[in-house]
Amino acid sequence: MKYRSSLVRTLSYSYTVLSGSLLVAAAVIMASAQINTNSITGFVWAPNRTVVAQVPVEVTNELGQVLQRTRTDGTGRYGFSGLSSGRFTVRVLPYGTNYEEQLGEVEIINIARGSGSTSDNAYKDFHLRVRKTEAGRAMRTGTVFAQEVPAEAKKDFEKALAEIENNRLDEGIQYLLAALKTFPDYHQALEVIGQQYMKKQNYEYAHAAFLKLVSVNERNFGGWYGLSYASYGLKNAEIAVAAAQKAVELEPGSVDAMLMLGISQRLAKRHTDAEKTLLQAKKLSKGEVADVHWNLALLYANNMNKYKEAADELELYLKVAPHHVKVGEVKKLIAKFREKAKTTANS
Repeated sequence: MKYRSSLVRTLSYSYTVLSGSLLVAAAVIMASAQINTNSITGFVWAPNRTVVAQVPVEVTNELGQVLQRTRTDGTGRYGFSGLSSGRFTVRVLPYGTNYEEQLGEVEIINIARGSGSTSDNAYKDFHLRVRKTEAGRAMRTGTVFAQEVPAEAKKDFEKALAEIENNRLDEGIQYLLAALKTFPDYHQALEVIGQQYMKKQNYEYAHAAFLKLVSVNERNFGGWYGLSYASYGLKNAEIAVAAAQKAVELEPGSVDAMLMLGISQRLAKRHTDAEKTLLQAKKLSKGEVADVHWNLALLYANNMNKYKEAADELELYLKVAPHHVKVGEVKKLIAKFREKAKTTANS
């Protein structure tokens, strides 16, 4: 697949927020009636020290009840807030990838101080492992792409990772730009800088970085996924669809890629295709990804006049994400769609 250089020109657009990557943070009330400000944050890393974006992460209590779900952002960072004190389990669920599910225990302790107590900010990073086959061999995560990287560029890249890991994105980007100035085809640097621009919602720059990345390595799943996401942000439906299709070809079991393809098809007004794709994403995720239900509901209600199906998907959405801060508004939408479904059936 080839793209003309005109695709990276400055585009004038008004940004519509993508419904993916919802951070569900429910406030928990302490016995003292004060609101807890405890949190758990961390990063998810691949074996090659690149960050893993858009991976589902959940936190459960000691009884195994899911308290909150979220996804890693463009820097591989996740976060949960509003937690009480106690012991928690954070679980990383890399659906549709060749990485193993991982979990880690975290304990939050509040120390009494005067009339209140201190908040606890816990940190837990995850370094994913490649899943093994039955024969005990590592599964492929894509075609291995080797480069001879100049020492100066590699040094700047390592500095960039350190800055990003400490949530200093601007400083990290500067080091990445320095690495790319030395070695413009630096595969890993292109992928990471694209992720950072996505984090900053600078879709024009992210688009350019991912476009360059897939020209360097056309087998890079993250490059095609990122190109689709950035193109969606720029409202370039055709490139978003084409790039997402390539990502799905590379990783047919990726829920994220299938979801991205579905919402891109909806943007391109290919509503029947979008429904088939999103239903496939729902099947792949076993109904456990809230964003799939949300986008199916949007498609059914706004584009296909299937109000009963829209209400059903929103019910499933609330079941998967019960702590959504706008649960009341979602319930109102469900009631509205149920009423429209009755009206449509009687007309």
